[in-house]
Amino acid sequence: MLMGFLIITKKNYSVDQNMFKNSLQGFKFQISNSEKENQQELFRIQKQKFAQKMKQKQKVDVRDLVSINKNNIIFPNVIPGNICEEDLVFCNLYPDTIIICVQILCTNPEYDDLDEYVFSARKLNGYDYNDKFMLACPGQKSFSLKIALKVPNVKNIEKIGGTVLITVQLNNQKIPGQYIVQIESQITKPIIECPKMLMSSILNTPVIQLAFKLGKKLDCKIPFRNNSQISLFLEIEFLVPTQELLVQPSQIQVQSSQQFLITIIVKSKIEQNIKNVLVIRAKNSNVHFAFPLIIKVY
Repeated sequence: MLMGFLIITKKNYSVDQNMFKNSLQGFKFQISNSEKENQQELFRIQKQKFAQKMKQKQKVDVRDLVSINKNNIIFPNVIPGNICEEDLVFCNLYPDTIIICVQILCTNPEYDDLDEYVFSARKLNGYDYNDKFMLACPGQKSFSLKIALKVPNVKNIEKIGGTVLITVQLNNQKIPGQYIVQIESQITKPIIECPKMLMSSILNTPVIQLAFKLGKKLDCKIPFRNNSQISLFLEIEFLVPTQELLVQPSQIQVQSSQQFLITIIVKSKIEQNIKNVLVIRAKNSNVHFAFPLIIKVY
């Protein structure tokens, strides 16, 4: 496009080209200076307006200096041991650096004595969770925190609530007002059931009883059902690892109210009674289900 404005002859080609480059660089320098001056003027006007408010003793609120991207954080149905995170974005509207103070609280008093945080936060570039932060934010810049929920180990279905309190300091003075971000979550109770469970008079507990005849195909599909209100990613294994037993699949995703099949494969070549426990774990949680097995090989 720019070459269309030039008439270049062979004789004066190098001279005209250098003149053009110098002119273009000067033009870019002028634009850069102009943008910088405009930005500085905008910052000066914003600071002047803020100073006028302070001088006239008008109410200057946190919202005059900081904006956030949400006033509510909702974690969907969760199960014990889950760790969930949500982004909370802060934007400094003021031209100069301010101090943003963030405090995360859990409003369920029954969790006050826990060793771990229920609600906490971390910076994007690290995994150190804390419930209090004082962060210096440069003028006209934004940053994010990961607001985290670590679901406590409870057996009942209940709600978990929390708040994020946000205040601002400018020139070592606390600015009136605060943001209050509400946090909500619902603990749900996962349920995995097996219709093949029968009461054992010997063990006095429900068990899955299987029988295999040597020389026949030594495998069996056992039905299970996810009676939870949420979908679950399950990991399946035996409590006592053994080469005589295999389970397939070892992992499976099941939806709410969905039935699924687990195949038990027996590799024994002798008559015996095998006792073990089939363990089904909900991934990334502290939830697991135990199904005692008695397998007769004859």
